[in-house]
Amino acid sequence: MTLRTAMSPELTIAYLNIAPEDHADSLALFNDPATPAVEKVLAHLESRLGSADESVPDLGTADLLVTEMDWLSAMMRFVPAIVAWHAERGITEAISRATLADFGRNMAINRRVHNRFGMDTYKWLNQTFSGRIYQLGRLQFLIHQPKAVLPGVDAGEWILGIHIPEDGGLSPDVVQASLAQAAPFFAEHFPEKPVRTANCESWLLDPYLSDHLDPASNIAQFAARFTPYGEPMLQPSDAVYFTFRTRSMANLASLPRTTALQKIVLERIDAGGAWQLGFGSLTLPQ
Repeated sequence: MTLRTAMSPELTIAYLNIAPEDHADSLALFNDPATPAVEKVLAHLESRLGSADESVPDLGTADLLVTEMDWLSAMMRFVPAIVAWHAERGITEAISRATLADFGRNMAINRRVHNRFGMDTYKWLNQTFSGRIYQLGRLQFLIHQPKAVLPGVDAGEWILGIHIPEDGGLSPDVVQASLAQAAPFFAEHFPEKPVRTANCESWLLDPYLSDHLDPASNIAQFAARFTPYGEPMLQPSDAVYFTFRTRSMANLASLPRTTALQKIVLERIDAGGAWQLGFGSLTLPQ
């Protein structure tokens, strides 16, 4: 593959920000010879680099099983290619590292949720390794063309999807600083895809949450930035997963109720309610 160049395992782990407890397993996976399944994932990653195609096909066949570990091995081996592609676009090493650190973040979450090495969210990382998403300060921005109709957005127009990595709070100043970077960054590095609007699809935009939080709270102020569109979609487990990092809806009574957010999440379920995915858009600072 033409975009593959050498990078030491140690530097790869540093770029991906893999936590120390996952170093040994990562090194073993990286150093094992690439299997046909790993090569197939690598071919897929190379074909999608710079592509707008967000689909993640099932690469396995009757004769070739492609596992979670094959995806992780291929992604680690693909780091030199995505780093080189970033550099060709003039993207700084700091932003490249901050963006690729989502790999280690998701691996660390997987260990907390499942108490094992791996990453059950590896499909999400296809956005990272295709060059579609970037972390600019506190937030991640995914360049895409929306499938839904958004107010003020023309058909075929490029917009930025806002994603909130597990990296701390959402103070207004930090959020504003991140938003202020987005339009200039994409105008400089992706001038063929001009953007003026961002959207967010999150349980944090469920109207119930804003109605029950202190309006001065960081989450309520974050949600208030967006103009709602469409109808919220039932997504009962999202609030539990992102608040407590468990996918189980059983034994909710055992979960902590220390913070106001934890209490709101669980008390709504206790009362027979269900959490929803809310949709909102905003105009980016230019």
